[in-house]
Amino acid sequence: MTLLQQIQRGENKKIEFKEKFPDSLKIIKTAIAFSNGAGGKLIIGIKDKINEIVGIKDDEVIELPDRIANIIYDSCYPNIIPEIYITNIEGKNLLVMEIFPGNLKPYYIKSKGKRKGTYIRVGATNKLADEEMLLELERQKRNISFDEEILYDYNLKNADLEDLMKDLSSFLDKEINQRSLLNLKLLKEENGTIYPTRAIAILLGDKELFEYARIKCARFKGNDVGEFIDQKEFTGPLYEQIENAMNFGKIYIKKAGKIEGIQRTDTYEIPMIAVREAIINAVIHRDYSISGSDIKFAIFDDRIEIISPGYLPKTLDIEDIKMGRSEIRNKVLARVFKELRFIEQWGTGIRRILSACKSAGLKEPIFVESGMFVKAGIYKKETRDKVAISSDKVAISSDKFNEKELIILQYVKENGRITNAIARKITGLSSAGVRKVIAKLVNKDFLEAIGERKSRYYILMDRTKE
Repeated sequence: MTLLQQIQRGENKKIEFKEKFPDSLKIIKTAIAFSNGAGGKLIIGIKDKINEIVGIKDDEVIELPDRIANIIYDSCYPNIIPEIYITNIEGKNLLVMEIFPGNLKPYYIKSKGKRKGTYIRVGATNKLADEEMLLELERQKRNISFDEEILYDYNLKNADLEDLMKDLSSFLDKEINQRSLLNLKLLKEENGTIYPTRAIAILLGDKELFEYARIKCARFKGNDVGEFIDQKEFTGPLYEQIENAMNFGKIYIKKAGKIEGIQRTDTYEIPMIAVREAIINAVIHRDYSISGSDIKFAIFDDRIEIISPGYLPKTLDIEDIKMGRSEIRNKVLARVFKELRFIEQWGTGIRRILSACKSAGLKEPIFVESGMFVKAGIYKKETRDKVAISSDKVAISSDKFNEKELIILQYVKENGRITNAIARKITGLSSAGVRKVIAKLVNKDFLEAIGERKSRYYILMDRTKE
């Protein structure tokens, strides 16, 4: 992807824009957050609200690179070595500060110390790391996952251990014993003593240590969370939670029967393979170090949503996972579920969801990284009025839209995208008025929101495949 294409996508976890040279502290925080995460680029010379390239002055071309390098070298620990260069796009000079993922995490501001000076990238913003995140950064430096760590004081009951080995034996159709659990790293041996790892407590759904390792399911009335029809909370072993959540989904996701020859074929309005993959993905890849947050499986009239605690691991973004890239957060749990054949191949889960929905004629599912959560949204078939859109024509009629909606849709048709700021200018509406109009167009699937809140813009929803 070219730099211009990255700019057009807007700010995200790997890109930050500044119109002018910011104060030193902002540069430092951004450098640290990128080093503690997936790396990234700070680009100076772009209006961050509308992604407009304005460039920097000629004298800044010479002055700023050394100035930024010195600020980062003097203020960050461990040392961060950025790549700083000038590039010209559309006849305007931009300064790019590129930071690569660090191997000596956590990085922090020298003067503030580790606890008060460590920053991470959450969406398109820099946030102070809390205690749990500091521990996670230390684990990343040691190349060990949260679920691999030993629980020295955990009282693993023999009955629970026996039940687990029995369940695993049944799944795998072979005998599972203590040696098998050691090979899977559910147990670890240290100085002649065998200890449980966090993974075994999580897998068992231990209510004392990991009471939040659960799935909350709900069927809501309509398309929002205002009123629920039914709700269930599933605890216990993770593999049982997955099956229980699937059974809940089968109750409230409609099924239609079709007779083909002498056989009856039952088809759900959302492919159950897509639902299963989304639930398994949430269970295996959620961040179990975030206490108090559980997986949520919500069923609405028009869609289902599955929300998993934790941002995407390390260097990944949404486009990466849709292309099949995978980084394993919970190494032990992932291996166990691979052995149990819940996972077929690494990195195929999201692609199987996309493929199943496409084959069923559904709109492409959405995957959103928002703060400390990742959400998967899978849509049912549309039943409401459509707007016919093709590459050269959009059918926009006055009987379907009011004046302000027409102005906004026509602008997007002609220019490809629109932001709230531009919508205010062309409609004369207030900020609240624009948000209301755009929200209506998004809810009716005429516009699609792209990017995080700070850098969000809207494009026409592609309905040619429906």
